[in-house]
Amino acid sequence: MAYKERIERLATLKLTQPESLYEQNSYIADVLNRVEETFSKWDWQGLEAEGFHKKQDYAFIYSYPPVRTLDPIDQSELFQKSRFGGLNGPINLYVHIPYCTGICSYCYFAKVVDSDRAPILRSDYPEYIRRELSMILDQDGGSPFIQTVHFGGGTPSTLNRDELSHILETIRRCKMSEEAEITLECAPETLVADPDKVRMFIDSGINRFNLGVESLDDDVLKIMGRRHGADQTMRAMEILFEAGVNNLNVDVIYALPGQNLASWIDTLYRLESAGVHSISNYRLRQHPLKAISKLQADLYPSYEEGLKMQLAHGIVMDDAGFIRSSSHKYARGEKKLQRQVELKRGVGHNQLLSLGCGAYGFINDTFYWNTKSLNEYRDAISAGKLPIWIGKRLTPLDLQCKAMVQGMHTNAGVPIQGFANKFEVEPQDNFGAEIDRMVSLSLLEITDGHIRPTETGRFFADEISTNFYSGDVKARLSTVGMRYGMLFEADKYV
Repeated sequence: MAYKERIERLATLKLTQPESLYEQNSYIADVLNRVEETFSKWDWQGLEAEGFHKKQDYAFIYSYPPVRTLDPIDQSELFQKSRFGGLNGPINLYVHIPYCTGICSYCYFAKVVDSDRAPILRSDYPEYIRRELSMILDQDGGSPFIQTVHFGGGTPSTLNRDELSHILETIRRCKMSEEAEITLECAPETLVADPDKVRMFIDSGINRFNLGVESLDDDVLKIMGRRHGADQTMRAMEILFEAGVNNLNVDVIYALPGQNLASWIDTLYRLESAGVHSISNYRLRQHPLKAISKLQADLYPSYEEGLKMQLAHGIVMDDAGFIRSSSHKYARGEKKLQRQVELKRGVGHNQLLSLGCGAYGFINDTFYWNTKSLNEYRDAISAGKLPIWIGKRLTPLDLQCKAMVQGMHTNAGVPIQGFANKFEVEPQDNFGAEIDRMVSLSLLEITDGHIRPTETGRFFADEISTNFYSGDVKARLSTVGMRYGMLFEADKYV
């Protein structure tokens, strides 16, 4: 289907059921009332005047420095040794699997339809991962000890037994903790089509699953271009639980076109009731190049409704007894928090060795992105080169900014003594004015030796993080009219 025809079809889809139908569920009606009550108590205008709002180029801050401030780098920069840490010790590992059953209308990650037309066939991809890791280990010379692994995508659950085994055998060239957390992202349709896959994944060593649910509203899923419906999602969860999975995270997205507050609450309530162990709630990031961003504005929830949806996930998760580990992540206790997220964003062992097309990582003092083009990835590896695209070698001050920015998205926050031990200065020495201002606004608190967002601060964790951007990063973003800087200027592999 032509691009224009696809947009027109998406725009004509029937919207979700009116809220009055969802209000027949007494719990959903109760949450709707509490959201409205909470919303009316917040000083939204005052917060916005202080710079705490989600307008402009809003996107969840998952890395630092932001992608729009990075430049092309030479692969040699990854291997300049650092006194702050390197690959000769505990590391986290990320592997990007770009193959999908189709292309979602909102996705700007590196991906390709899994077919014989892909620049690299899925069956050949594990060998490219092996060669990439070999080049990194040979050039760095370190002896990494893997504490966590995350297979992201794309859709890693498209892998078959031989492909996954090939990659895991490659990874085990490094020493790996016997208790290593190994996460695999899954799409519901891949598990429903082949339920035996789950047992294969478990037997291979996967001990944490991440299911891309996104919504339980079938109309919304159609607008998103997903290849599954709510029934398939519920069946996929049954398959996972029947196989004995005891650490299941689900991803969901809000502020989507065709979505309303009640249908969002309904999705959260049904997933929590199903027994998932953690939930990641993402606000839609509208990349201007993506199909979903071309729909007319009145299909989207209003800005105010988006704020209410974020309040709603806090209320529903709190009711269910989940702990809140960041602005958008919740878990049934600390043991169900994703260890890789906590570690890679922390002050301590935060080295992130990342492999595959479109992966980002942090080695020694250098933050880097691999090319998002599968053609370019293939050509680089074939030529005996690393597929590095953009990045930056961080100064000591940059590293401190990174610790503060990403620490706002961890369960514990920033440990003052740990920060001082690593950088030989305390956070207040370079960020005192920012910290004091946000403490005065009741967005940050200093307690138990940590600087962390308050409950209100969790709501604005992304905006808090931008306050810890370096002066250079803020200046570069200002020149392109951006605040967060997390959206690529161009998607190199649509």
